[in-house]
Parts: sequence; C-alpha cells; structure tokens
Amino acid sequence: MKLPQCSCCGHSYTYAEAIKYLLKKDCPQCGKKQFLTTRSNLRTALPAVIIIFLPGFLIRIFLDLPFLQYLSVTVGLLILTILALPFFFEFTDKKQPII
Repeated sequence: MKLPQCSCCGHSYTYAEAIKYLLKKDCPQCGKKQFLTTRSNLRTALPAVIIIFLPGFLIRIFLDLPFLQYLSVTVGLLILTILALPFFFEFTDKKQPII
C-alpha cells in the first residue's frame, strides 16, 4: 500500500499530509484542489463499513459486552479506520461522482 500523489504536480503525499487532506483538500505542493476518485471513494467506504460496523455488531451480539465497553471498542475501531484511510486515497483534479 502506498500513499497518494497529487494529480496535477505529481507530489507524493506524506502520511501527515494525507491525514490533513481530511480537513484541507488542497495539494501542499502546488495548492490545487484535489478530489477523491470514484474508485477511491469506494475503497475508503468499504473498509469503514467492514472494520467498524461488522465487528461492532458481532462483538455486541456474541460477547454480550456492556454498552460502555462496546462503545469503547467501536471508537477504537473508528480511530484505526481513520488512521488507515490515507493508504486508500487516490486523487484527481476533477470532481467525480461518488458511485
């Protein structure tokens, strides 16, 4: 897995720059606005659904955890998902449909 590149100037994002993309959508090198490709939107949504919801429901049903423990596990999975997202990013200079 590799980090994304700017579609305009070819700048390879660092991990910190890719995380900051979640807040600021501009390339740190050339300043052009970057958009996620349709493929990238699907690649980022799928891990979020699989990592957060599926284990969360399975933990709640099969382990019969109290709500606060279930909530802490779900928040932990959410944080792990956000930290893994930059590896699924792929940028384009034109806005594309989500699906």
